Parts: sequence; structure tokens; C-alpha cells
Amino acid sequence: MRNILITGGTGFIGSHTCVNLLEEGFNITVVDSLKNSSINVLKGIKKILELSNKYDANKINFYKGDIRNRTFLREVFLEAENKSKPIDGVIHFAGLKAVGESIAKPLLYWDVNVNGSINLLKIMEENNCRTILFTSSAAVYGNSKEIPF
Repeated sequence: MRNILITGGTGFIGSHTCVNLLEEGFNITVVDSLKNSSINVLKGIKKILELSNKYDANKINFYKGDIRNRTFLREVFLEAENKSKPIDGVIHFAGLKAVGESIAKPLLYWDVNVNGSINLLKIMEENNCRTILFTSSAAVYGNSKEIPF
């Protein structure tokens, strides 16, 4: 497994994961809506990898888009296939995470986080991609005083 799709790859954890995978020689495809991040994060990834002489522009592809859009996701998988780098697995960081906003806009959070993930899983299935690492936020546990949650 050498070709990894990272959803939410320009976010904090996603971008650090990109650096680690690129340092290990993986090909990565980054998908992000840039709603909670910036395209400038890719420049930071490049700078970090250049310092270690491990930057290779051929090993990273970026697509701005929303995981709720199945057509967009299909195109991402198709382009990877056409470049002879079919996506072997997905690390799924895309989603909304602000607790206050999720209370104020629960349907938006349901749509992005649940429907977006379902779309991703369906497109993965269409492309025979059966490996996914799904992450979540500790915010789902609320303000518990007890550890472990």
C-alpha cells in the first residue's frame, strides 16, 4: 500500500500526517475543502520536506473539494488510477469539529460528517479500496472530568 488519500489533509493533524507519509516514501492525494485550513499549508509541507531533502512534487497531489460531492470524489479516484497510482487506502480527517457550532448547526454537522463519510465509503467501494483509518475528535466526549473517557 503506497498510494494514500488523505481527506482533510491541510488541517493540523492531516498536514502532519502528510509530512510523515511523504518522508516514508508514500504517494499521497490530499482532498480538502479549505473551509478550516489554507492552501498555504501545502507550502509548509514542501518547506519541511525540502529541509530533509525528501521533497518530491510527484508524490503529492492536491484537490480542493467537498467529500459530500460524489462526482468530485469519483474524479479524484479516477485521476489517481489514470496516473497509475490507484488509491490503496484512505486516512479520513475531513469533517467539522467545533462543539459550539455543532450545537447551533446540527444538520450541517450531520451532513458534512456523516453524509460526507458515507459518500467517501461508497466511492471507495466503487474503486475496490477497502482500507480506511477514520479519526475523530476528543470533543465527542464532552467535558468529562474522568479519565479514561
